[in-house]
Amino acid sequence: MFGLFKRTKIESWEIAVLVNVLQKSPPEFHLHLTYINEGLFKRVQVGLSDIPGYVGFSYNPEIYDKFYQPDDRDCRLEGVVVFDTISKKYLDYIIYFSYGVINGYSIAGAKKFKIDPQKIDTSNIKLKFWDNIDFNRLESVLTPNEVDLINPSDVYVIVLDGKEYFHITDIEDGDFYAMDEEKKIYKITHDPYRIEKIDISLADLLGID
Repeated sequence: MFGLFKRTKIESWEIAVLVNVLQKSPPEFHLHLTYINEGLFKRVQVGLSDIPGYVGFSYNPEIYDKFYQPDDRDCRLEGVVVFDTISKKYLDYIIYFSYGVINGYSIAGAKKFKIDPQKIDTSNIKLKFWDNIDFNRLESVLTPNEVDLINPSDVYVIVLDGKEYFHITDIEDGDFYAMDEEKKIYKITHDPYRIEKIDISLADLLGID
């Protein structure tokens, strides 16, 4: 479990961490546990990406064909940290998806590490897409001045209680402000879980005169 060298064998800790992260993720990510349990991953591929600390998976073709979604967008699950027993620190852990299946993960912050699969923090978890279709959707309902207020990289869609919200900016501890397609602004907190509509302009929200 010490570091990542040129290897092909999947280590048990890698699957344990991946499963535990998915189990602590929003319910829509639990479906990925199905193909992991069915044995989708065949081996790992190390050193084939310019993403620091990236480890890719190769697949069992017959299982991959069952879960392959050609129209799904490439995305990554960020904001997760995992505990390294060597440095005694939490390291950034990202899961990467392509065509509806996991194609790899990365651990950043240390070259050699030993991860404790039980010490995982997903309180700041978020889904980000490689493209920015979500921002383009939100942009279509905003004025040019409002568009200039928003950082496109901060915008992504999250579905809560069957409704889509556009993440606008973080507050703290995983809480954030969001907007819907009617330009209503919400404060969304996770502890306690609450979606609160607030009467504020986008300029006031982002602290811009």
